Amino acid sequence: AVNDANKATEFPIWRVGGTVEQNPHMRAFWAATISFFLAFLGWFALAPLGLEVAWSMEICENQLYPPAEFPKRKAYVKFKNLKTERLYCTHGRNADESDCNPPPAGSSVDDRYDPSVLTKCVCTTGTECALTIADAGVASVASTILVRIAMGTLLERFGPANVQAGLMVFGAIWVGASAGITAPWNYTLIRFFIGAVGAAFVTNQFDLMFAPNIVGTANATAGGWGNLGGGVTQIFMSLVLFQPFVDAGMDADAAWRVSMLVPAALFLIAATAIKYLCWDTPTGRRYSAAEMGKAQGPSMWDYVEVIKDPRVVVMIFQYGACFGTELAMNNQLATHFRTYFQMKAGDAAALASAFGLMNLFARSLGGIVSDQLFRRVGFRGRIWAQFLALFFEAAFLFGFG
Repeated sequence: AVNDANKATEFPIWRVGGTVEQNPHMRAFWAATISFFLAFLGWFALAPLGLEVAWSMEICENQLYPPAEFPKRKAYVKFKNLKTERLYCTHGRNADESDCNPPPAGSSVDDRYDPSVLTKCVCTTGTECALTIADAGVASVASTILVRIAMGTLLERFGPANVQAGLMVFGAIWVGASAGITAPWNYTLIRFFIGAVGAAFVTNQFDLMFAPNIVGTANATAGGWGNLGGGVTQIFMSLVLFQPFVDAGMDADAAWRVSMLVPAALFLIAATAIKYLCWDTPTGRRYSAAEMGKAQGPSMWDYVEVIKDPRVVVMIFQYGACFGTELAMNNQLATHFRTYFQMKAGDAAALASAFGLMNLFARSLGGIVSDQLFRRVGFRGRIWAQFLALFFEAAFLFGFG
């Protein structure tokens, strides 16, 4: 069912048949959802492979400073294998953590150091390895902020199908290029450019297909199932690609590099499908600002006008805190579990994926609640839905900390 503007008034989520003329709404929904899902998958594809990449770049603490030559490195002195409960400092460390305590008086063997407890790649807080991974994570988020700001103008000028297809092609280039990472500088640079695909979310939410009574549910589901890629990539890159390649006889260095080519190829397939199989609007192949009732074309000055509204500023801070938490988790959880709990790559990835996998229901639930409250009390209902979601997120974050 559609309204007078041919916008869908219902959300038949599994309706995928028919030509683009017959079913532009669900084609657009699935194109937006799948492309955003793949964007998140590629954006965070390097995260669960962080220690393998660090080893290839030779920036692990025990590569830069071999324990036999530098036994007093703080990263070693403070190291505890949480899996075995064994300490690098066999007899404990001194108060200023500058060295391990010597063996008891009368001992004939100086066994104060036990390098065997160290993991293959020591990448704990304060090491160059940890700093490089953290800086690259910040770079990947910084670029998406810049591109997301520009997306409003780009979408109104070129239309969502063209913009999303172009973004996926751009992402494919840099995700594929990540297979050639050799040093911290190009690792950070490549993650910066890959981060641009995070702006696919803006296209995902640039809805022209659904009527006001159902748009909240449609947009929340598209956004949530797209965000699901941030959880799936933890499992996909480790258990579906990297580990089977290693089991088949590849060395770890080659395995993670080949793994990165898979999301790059998926990006190109998605871009082609969006370009040739989808419409921008329910009534036409390409978007036109004039057809949408806008008297003038897009301008960068529009951002200045928008930011004058204090409600927009409030939403910026709300979304920054909410989505920022998710990005931090997607970037760091798998490496954190492997570094501090000595978990196997697959186990760490599976556990880290749980955070992103909540998008399977969480965002859709938010949209459904928003739509239901909108029907009952109008737009104020959407504000209450926003407030309740943020309030309970804050409460659980306090508990998490």
